[in-house]
Amino acid sequence: MREFPSILLSEDALATNTALAVIQSNISVVNYLRHSDVGDDELHPDAFASYCVDYYYNTVKEEGLASFIHKTKWDLDIIEIIQAGLTAIGSVDHLAYFEKQMRQMKLFSKVKLAKFLQHPLEKGKEIAQLLDDRSFPMEDLIQLNGDWLKQHPDTQIVSLDEMQAQLLSFLAEEEE
Repeated sequence: MREFPSILLSEDALATNTALAVIQSNISVVNYLRHSDVGDDELHPDAFASYCVDYYYNTVKEEGLASFIHKTKWDLDIIEIIQAGLTAIGSVDHLAYFEKQMRQMKLFSKVKLAKFLQHPLEKGKEIAQLLDDRSFPMEDLIQLNGDWLKQHPDTQIVSLDEMQAQLLSFLAEEEE
């Protein structure tokens, strides 16, 4: 098994000078590799951590904590990746919030959690209310995540053609 060696960001994303464009560039690469049957354990670990942190942030911000827990099935591998990503990014407020949720989930009964996860979110409203936490931080996680990606030692800023060439080369090596 080989791991993708870089965090690839497009020159176009950096030219926009917005953190969101940088994050979306990384997401595009991760999605491309995942849709090409590259396993999550073969992705650059920090590129995948950024991807997971972005998913966490957007899901909790838009849909709430209960939705995030339900959608991820509180998969401990993903939870650990997000925790490590928040730490690496330097997000003090979101890390504190996330670790608070991790402690809360440890107190949650496994039976109650399993029941919540096996039914559609709408049917678990009473449990969702127990999980609801409105103390979601205002810290700009998008900016922190984008800055981290740009400054990461494994980041390569490339043209879209070069990005495609590197991705196809990696996929060709995987098939050998």
